[in-house]
Amino acid sequence: MIVAGIDPGKTGALSILYDNGVVRSFDVPMIKLKGKEKPAWSEWASGWSTALDMLGPDMIMIEDISARPGQGVTSMFTFGRTLGFAHALATSAKAPIHFVTPSVWKGKLGLLNSDKNASREKARTLFPRSAELFNLVKHDGRAEAALLAYYGRKYLA
Repeated sequence: MIVAGIDPGKTGALSILYDNGVVRSFDVPMIKLKGKEKPAWSEWASGWSTALDMLGPDMIMIEDISARPGQGVTSMFTFGRTLGFAHALATSAKAPIHFVTPSVWKGKLGLLNSDKNASREKARTLFPRSAELFNLVKHDGRAEAALLAYYGRKYLA
């Protein structure tokens, strides 16, 4: 079963997990506008839609995130927009989509209350054939997307 995982954050990614344990990852493309990094919407739509069409996942897992205390209204609105955009792109794959909260999937994988480095290390351990995808700190989105896919395969397939 081919499972896609989506971490919809600013440093998020789409990761596709194959039966043989190999992972392919596609980052959220970013551009600088007026000194701030923002998603490159057109590039994102084109890249992820093509990847989902070509790689044909049987199931898609999306991290279901909500506002946290202390977050600004503008940042949460932007985050909601990226979550909705990722969800819309996923629907093009015509595969079942499941939303799972971080507390559920991280709890099942022993990562509850862990930092992003723990997610990268877990991904390197679970997917040794693709470990190079998770080497850098900025690759935490790839790792968490791959772990979401792993969670989906292990607990929902």
